Amino acid sequence: MYPGRTATRAGAGWNWRVFATCWFAYTAFWTPYVLREHFPALALVERGSLNVERYIGWTDDIFRGPRGGAYINNNPGASLTAAVPLLLCRPVLQRVDDWNQKLPRIHQPQTSEKILQLMLRDGRAFYFLLVAFVTVALVMAPATAGTAAYLCSRLAQAGVRPVYAAQAALLYGVGTPVLFRVAHLNHNLLVCDAGFAALLLLWDPRDTPLGPLRASAAGFLAGYAMLCDYSGAIVIAVTALYAWLRSSGQCPAARWKTLAAYAAGAAPAILVLVIYQAWAFGSSILPSQHYMTPTAPTSHGYRGIDWPSPALLWANFFDPRFGLFAYCPALLLAFAAPFLTGVRHRIPRREMAVLFLYFLLFVAFCAANQYSWLQPLTGFRYLVAVVPALALLAMQTAQALPRWLRWAIAVATCAQSFVMVAAYQNTFPLAIRVLWQRRFELPWMIRLGHIGAPVTPLWPVAGFALLALAIAAVWLVPRWRPLAGREHLWRMLCRFVSVPRF
Repeated sequence: MYPGRTATRAGAGWNWRVFATCWFAYTAFWTPYVLREHFPALALVERGSLNVERYIGWTDDIFRGPRGGAYINNNPGASLTAAVPLLLCRPVLQRVDDWNQKLPRIHQPQTSEKILQLMLRDGRAFYFLLVAFVTVALVMAPATAGTAAYLCSRLAQAGVRPVYAAQAALLYGVGTPVLFRVAHLNHNLLVCDAGFAALLLLWDPRDTPLGPLRASAAGFLAGYAMLCDYSGAIVIAVTALYAWLRSSGQCPAARWKTLAAYAAGAAPAILVLVIYQAWAFGSSILPSQHYMTPTAPTSHGYRGIDWPSPALLWANFFDPRFGLFAYCPALLLAFAAPFLTGVRHRIPRREMAVLFLYFLLFVAFCAANQYSWLQPLTGFRYLVAVVPALALLAMQTAQALPRWLRWAIAVATCAQSFVMVAAYQNTFPLAIRVLWQRRFELPWMIRLGHIGAPVTPLWPVAGFALLALAIAAVWLVPRWRPLAGREHLWRMLCRFVSVPRF
């Protein structure tokens, strides 16, 4: 069933409400941590180069290159993306940096965190704090909130009532571990967003022939995933296969044209990765991990990539410190989806097979990636790319449950998600204990106190109240409409990405 224009137009306002709700939640729960991907972005904005030699020694993820300079041990996609808002906000950031360096230095900080000590030593703690906020508010939050909103629109186009589509999208956006991962700049979640958006873009509830423009856009997203991390190769493989399956009804010439359009879309991001590798390390083929000093994880296999380990596979699923199903037990419902045939809204057999293939390939990759053992340092991370697929399948299973049980599961999973991100600890019991001991102070409030800001017990009350008011306003304001002068442009955009017009 495909809704008509009237139904499509009536449900379009839900997409923006989903986006705004998720964006406010993501931004409110941002964490003040400066990590590996921040440093190339800062170096690019400050000095016009991805060479992070200025920050060598700040983290073990920075190492000296074979031809001089220093670089991070990962692909540059997340850093290049973060550099865009940092460049736009450069005048403000520069003023904060100048003001920050004039403040009295804190010589004995109340923390043992190495990066924070270095920030305080250089008199730039407030500056880095603002950098962390900008990269969440203008990169991670809009990317992930946009993906949730796009899911809402696509579900509505598949015949799901707009209000239920919005509920499903919100449950994905704030009731799964993506809320935990969106709290700081993170390439794994960007791979997740790009891969899921590419699959949604390729899908059509009417199964009409796949056009070159849509295939090219999906290829671009898949290529971007590869630019962020080598696990993006799985995104490219699965979305390319899905594009091939979606074009099966076309003549051979049209089918190859569609695949050529997909490849052309993926090419620019892959070319950027090749150029970066050649510039930084002298080889366009070998990954950055090839050149870093070996560590405990990289002693296994080729620079940490070994045969899939059953022990690591189990840990990625159930370890309470970073396991997928420890962070969101409700996702286990996904595995009952293929056996339920009587539910109202059912994912087609071909699309279900693609989602499970996506899941299996990522699971195998993460079970082979020995870096997965380092996840206790930052919590659930590597399997975040499979969360959207499992969330959709779990929601299909939930349709067979009693209404009261569906709501109980939804409330429980949202509560766990919010507690985990609010405390930002890597186990749920510890998160509850720490959040209570802190009197519900969020990590960024704790950090402000460490660097000298006058944080009081009223801050958590004010923070949660403002978040509640912002979300309430999102659902109470009148529906937005595009300006008359932009109507034609809006119509063209909606036709391309299949987002309902309103």
